[in-house]
Amino acid sequence: MAAAPSPGSLPRPIPIYFLVLPNTMLLDFAGTAESFRVAGEFGAPFELHYVAPAGQAMSSLGLTLGGLEPLPEALPEGAVVLIPGVVKSAKDYLLPEAHAAAAWLARVVGPSQLLCTVCSGAFLAARSGLLDGRSCTTHHTLTERLAREYPRAKVVENRIFVRDGNVFTSAGVTAGVDLALHLISDLAGAQVAVEVARLLVLYFRRGGADPQLSPWMCHRNHIDPRVHSAQDLVVKDPAHDWTVDELARRAHTSPRHLGRLFREHAGISPQAFVRKIRTAAARELLGQHDLNVNLVAEMVGFSSAEQMRRAWKRFERATPAGMRRAVIHGHQPVSGA
Repeated sequence: MAAAPSPGSLPRPIPIYFLVLPNTMLLDFAGTAESFRVAGEFGAPFELHYVAPAGQAMSSLGLTLGGLEPLPEALPEGAVVLIPGVVKSAKDYLLPEAHAAAAWLARVVGPSQLLCTVCSGAFLAARSGLLDGRSCTTHHTLTERLAREYPRAKVVENRIFVRDGNVFTSAGVTAGVDLALHLISDLAGAQVAVEVARLLVLYFRRGGADPQLSPWMCHRNHIDPRVHSAQDLVVKDPAHDWTVDELARRAHTSPRHLGRLFREHAGISPQAFVRKIRTAAARELLGQHDLNVNLVAEMVGFSSAEQMRRAWKRFERATPAGMRRAVIHGHQPVSGA
């Protein structure tokens, strides 16, 4: 997936289609939809659509979901299709609406769209043939049945979510919110995902084998407003000559107390956080072929290329020069923790 855009350069609107079927799990649906809706309040370019084979559908809680749009004949490039789970996948996906939805998915979802499933939604994707040959997951109580019924899918256990190409599958219920945060970060930027998590009082989570969190999102699993305020200042302007004194003053606390709060809530010192964010910014800039290491170091706030190299050794696996060579030759080195 392409790197997240920089602030102020968001792409054209990204349509997100939630596929609503009879007996849709309301938390699967509402948790992901609210995450994307809130992201829109922070500037994310999302257009939410709620589509179904019928104009309304009964949810898992017995509440009727109405005003649903008909299934579109085609999907634009870059569209996201999200399938929440249902109450009883073995029965609910035998309904006529599910038959229509499966045929629709097989027809309209191609390599230029993203397909995302929550919980038992993976069964509908598998039925559409869209999980054939792909690694995928679902709720832990359903992985064995998914593997048995769809042997062409490569079912992975004990994962929050799995990505294989343009298809994302997630485990049960709240794992859909984890997937939503990941997609928001990827499509609209890490800072937007951080703001969504803070407003909804969510934590960024990952399983042991999941991709590591973006450096822009690490150390944000807390709700202390002073630490978040200082972190936001650094993320918005990594090149500024940030001192603990200035960060403390602007976060309305003392330097000593801010250091204590950082260690307690973020697990890192303010100075180390600044270096980590500058390193992340440098890594993105090195993706531009016309920028050398010395210029990048200056642009992100390091006093010299040597200071950047020292920080890089702590936070990245590849060296800046190695990163530069990898970009030139079309490879993408793996980022460190």
